Amino acid sequence: MVLLAIAAVVGVLVSLAAWCFVELVYQIQRELYTHLPSALGYSHGPPLWWSLPILAIAGLITAFAIVRLPGNGGHIAAEGLKVGGGPTQPITLPGIILAGLASIGMGLVIGPEGPLIALGGGLAVATIKLARKQAPSQVLVVVAATGSFAALAFVFSSLIIAAIILIEATGLSRERLPIVLLPGLLGAGIGSLVSIGMGAFTGLSTSAYALGALPLPTV
Repeated sequence: MVLLAIAAVVGVLVSLAAWCFVELVYQIQRELYTHLPSALGYSHGPPLWWSLPILAIAGLITAFAIVRLPGNGGHIAAEGLKVGGGPTQPITLPGIILAGLASIGMGLVIGPEGPLIALGGGLAVATIKLARKQAPSQVLVVVAATGSFAALAFVFSSLIIAAIILIEATGLSRERLPIVLLPGLLGAGIGSLVSIGMGAFTGLSTSAYALGALPLPTV
């Protein structure tokens, strides 16, 4: 019960942080590819060469985060979505978030899943360490997984999709799966609720970042 209470708190905190991340990515994209070209006189949209200098700057910022900051900028996107090697440590979050904002916001990478999983896990670990510095490693693993569940559920607006993706990515054994899944689903459910509530509270549409079901023809 205590672990579930912690999972609920972590779910709220991580979901709010995930909302800030995806909203900032959306605003960066609009400023660079809509507002800035219009302000410079390109009223019919940016020219064909417009993305080249922006992508070059994004590459430099991302390279700085990889080389100079802890965490190596997060996992390598070209290798697919992988989760492992222990929970994300809070000290690595600045580098991962900077690389994520630069690459996704400026047009290098198309998906926020990797940075959000790291953000959720890192914030969850930081929350536990602030409350209890000598927390057992098993608790850190479970709470970090809960944070990742909540962050991913926020983007997909679905706790089931988040659970399936993270179960596949982590490769949890049958023995560990129930231990992680219950608090993880609780955090993911809160993430989905915050996703719905934040859009109504701020007046911002979740359609800018929520990934819904694909419209498939009837067979």
